[in-house]
Amino acid sequence: MRNRLIGAAAAVACTAGLAVTSAAPASAAGWGTISSSSVGKSLSYSSWTTLGRSFKPAPGVIYRYCVVGKGTTKANLQPTAFGTTASFTNSKSYVTRCTKSWKTPSGYGSTMTPSAAKLTSSGSVYISKVYVQRYYSGPVPSAA
Repeated sequence: MRNRLIGAAAAVACTAGLAVTSAAPASAAGWGTISSSSVGKSLSYSSWTTLGRSFKPAPGVIYRYCVVGKGTTKANLQPTAFGTTASFTNSKSYVTRCTKSWKTPSGYGSTMTPSAAKLTSSGSVYISKVYVQRYYSGPVPSAA
C-alpha cells in the first residue's frame, strides 16, 4: 500500500512537471542568440578588437551582445549604440557580460561589428566567445 502511494505521488509530480515545462515555451519571451563566434583574443588598451561577425540590425528590433571572458580590469564594449563598460575581476574564471540593449530605429542602415578595448593600460581581459542576441516578444526560437 505504501509503495503504491509513493508511486502515485511520483507519477503526479512527473505529470505536473511535464505540464509546466511543455507550457513554458508557448508563452516565453526573451533573448535569443542569432549568431555566436569564438574569439580567443586578449583585449588591447590602444586599439579595438573585433569580436565576431558583423550584422545588419533590422528596424524596430532590440539587440544586445554578450561576451564570455576573464580578466582583471574593465573593458569598453562597442559600437556606440551598445556602449557598455564591463568589469572582469578574476583571471581564472570565465564570466558572461552583456551590453545594454538597443532598439534599432527605423531607417537605420548601418552594419554593426561588436568590438571591445580595455579601459586601462594595466590589467588584462581575455574574450573567449561572443553572442549576438535579439529580443523576442513571443516564443524564442530554439537555436539550431
